[in-house]
Amino acid sequence: MSILVLLLSHFSTKLFGLDRTIALFRRLGRLPGFSRTGLTAKDLADRAIGGMQLLPLRIECLDQAIATWFALNRHGHPAFLRIGMRLTPLSGHAWVTCREQAFVTIPGMEDMTVVASYPPWSEETSASLS
Repeated sequence: MSILVLLLSHFSTKLFGLDRTIALFRRLGRLPGFSRTGLTAKDLADRAIGGMQLLPLRIECLDQAIATWFALNRHGHPAFLRIGMRLTPLSGHAWVTCREQAFVTIPGMEDMTVVASYPPWSEETSASLS
């Protein structure tokens, strides 16, 4: 399953852009079929990108973060997708936060300024109702 999610993210971000890809994964995440499991957030995050080594494509941090964000939220762990930038040296990175944990991390990530953030589905739903 992780390979399919990574591939979908890879091609969807290239063809449709980030916002449409996020909207697609939100819709997919709300479909019935997966039950909440007893897996920890770390286990789910590891499984989300576990198939990456089998793919002949270079899977960027954005696709890894989208797959991780999708898996965590899909299984009841409220996670934020964060995209950050640093000016010196110029670089960008995407990662996921879930409670006090961060996934898809790199050294120096704490120096990045968050330029985009996508909330967990449950918070988005409750925020739109108020």
